[in-house]
This record gives sequence, structure tokens and C-alpha cells, in this order.
Amino acid sequence: MGKKMSAASHCNAFKGLYSTCLLIFSIVLVMGLIFTNQTGLSQDAPPAAAFIVLWVTLIWLSMVEGGQASLVGLHPVDKELYVDTHPLTYKNCSITNKGDNLDRYLMGRQFMVIFIVFCINYSGAPVPGAELWNLPTWVTTIFLNTGIAMILLTCMVGQLASQVNASHCMLDYINNYFALFTLYVAMAVEFTGVMHCSYLI
Repeated sequence: MGKKMSAASHCNAFKGLYSTCLLIFSIVLVMGLIFTNQTGLSQDAPPAAAFIVLWVTLIWLSMVEGGQASLVGLHPVDKELYVDTHPLTYKNCSITNKGDNLDRYLMGRQFMVIFIVFCINYSGAPVPGAELWNLPTWVTTIFLNTGIAMILLTCMVGQLASQVNASHCMLDYINNYFALFTLYVAMAVEFTGVMHCSYLI
């Protein structure tokens, strides 16, 4: 039994190591593309602008994704239990727990995800024919041409890490004004009615 646990621990450590290496390599590639003017936004604007837009939208995406995990997870929980310890979480949940506001939030949130991912892609994805540092063709094909570098960056930094953290720390994750602002934006997006056809379906 001990050997099996040890083998599993070694396997998990290895997976964590190579996943971290892939993420670091992907970040380096995307930053290289930005500062050599080989992304959509960095071709039309200064590379610094593309850099800022990329990281701001990634951070916002992490709040959108983590906020969903927290708000959905806390929906069945009596919010009076944390009114004093987590006042901003209480305020967030007071909004989403009222009527059909959680559904409205989820609708607006999904539109935000699509818009934010578009901005991330425009800021960091390579333009056709992009090459970097004389890397081997197979590396360029796998990480740049197929979009793997951007997928790894977006998923691991902007989505998965925040969802995992928020699922374990639901009260803490949205106990801030950034989460409240994101909630208001999602509700405003839903209020526009752009995606109300989904309710008919």
C-alpha cells in the first residue's frame, strides 16, 4: 500500500512539474510574440499595450470564472452565516440569491467569458506566419500554429486555477470589490437582452 501511495505521489509530482514547465514555456512564447509585434494587437498598437491588455483580461477572466464557482456553490447556503465575517460576499450573494438573478448572472457571465477570451486571443495569439527565435519547425507548429501556447496560458492562468481555488475558498474568493464589480457588469450585460433568445430555447 505504501509503495502504491509513493508511486502515485511521484506521478503527481512529475505531472505538476511538466505542467508548470509547459505553462512557463507558453508564457515566454506569448510574451516573445507580443514584443516582436507578431500578435494582432501588437501589430496595431505598442507591444506594451498588448501586454497590459493580455494580463488585465486574464486577471479579469480569473475573477469571472472563480466568481461563478463561488456564487453557484454558495447559493444554497444561508448567507446570514457569514454576514459579519465576509460582508462583501454577503452583498454579492444577496444579489444573486434574489429571484432569478443567479440565472441572469450566469447568462451575462458567459457573454463576458467570450468577450474576454477574444481580447486575450487578439492580444497574444500569433499572426499567420509568426516565427520566434529560430525555434524548430515542430515547436512552432505545436505551440504557435495550433494555438497550444495560448490555450495553456488561458486555461491554466485565467480559468482552471481560479475555479479550483474558488471551489475551496468560496467565501474568501468573492469577498472583494473586484468580484462585486464583475457581478454588476455581468448583470448589466444580461440586462441589455443581447442573449435573451437563450431563454426561449
